[in-house]
Amino acid sequence: PGTKSGDEVRMRAVDRKALLDALADELPPGMVRFSSKLVSIDAIPATSGSSEATVLRLEDGAVIRAKILIGCDGVHSVVARWLGLSEPLRSGRSTIRGLSVYPSGHGLKQEIRQYLSNGIRAGLLPISNTGIYWYLVNNTIPQEKVASADPVKILREVTENLGAHLPAEYLDVVRNTDLRNLSWAPLLYRNPWGVLTGKAARGTVTVAGDAFHPMTPEMAQGGCSALEDAVVLARALSQAATPSEGLAAYVAKRRGRATWLVAVAYVSGWVQQGGTNVHAAVGWVVRLFRDWIFFRFVFPRLADTMWYNCGDLVPCKNHTE
Repeated sequence: PGTKSGDEVRMRAVDRKALLDALADELPPGMVRFSSKLVSIDAIPATSGSSEATVLRLEDGAVIRAKILIGCDGVHSVVARWLGLSEPLRSGRSTIRGLSVYPSGHGLKQEIRQYLSNGIRAGLLPISNTGIYWYLVNNTIPQEKVASADPVKILREVTENLGAHLPAEYLDVVRNTDLRNLSWAPLLYRNPWGVLTGKAARGTVTVAGDAFHPMTPEMAQGGCSALEDAVVLARALSQAATPSEGLAAYVAKRRGRATWLVAVAYVSGWVQQGGTNVHAAVGWVVRLFRDWIFFRFVFPRLADTMWYNCGDLVPCKNHTE
């Protein structure tokens, strides 16, 4: 998330585990079931004696009958595939993400630092007085398949190859990484046209967050847009006469903004990367545009995308079912 003071944009990083814990603490005990892989989904039409429902079958053999199914199962969503949404696409870029921990404090200011190079974009951002989140975005390379499952190899690839030429302050943070919080994965997104026109709701089934509109991270709106989804979805369900109508209203409300976020994030990342997998001459032109025009005039306008009011929740209206 971000804050805005005058014309200055300031990023505020949030620890993912702390956010998930805070959300889970608001639920009744036992509400969350862990390690439950979804295997299949079956829709049961409404009859004169019962309302429309969805039956979920889990890998452990459990069967759940739900009045509403909201798929928040990430970029490789089983629910999105069942609905018929287009498969996520590779952006041609991958990202290495890490968390460095300083028990006695790191002493850095609460600000983001970004370093640009040919085909490389790296940065770091303190998330607390003792933790620093860092990342490195690279044009996808074959070594990723070999190293991605081994944190030691990932760290070596950053310090000795991909990021070896980056400033010492960045490499010092990387070398202090907690290996349990290190990953290397391709950046995926859903075609904006697929978000705009795809079937994101069917009866009492829909999707939210990355399951609906996976995007590359350049605008830092992946998690923020999922929270927007939650507010709009809750409001739509509270105002609708039936769950199906509520889900349809939610999708109609979110399509436009989600499509814009996906498109802006992809284009912004492509430009900041200096053009992903382009010929030398094209890359030179893109980098010239990035350094002299994009960051000065275009990105501040795109950043306005962050300042969005999705409205308030309202008192619940009784459903007819």
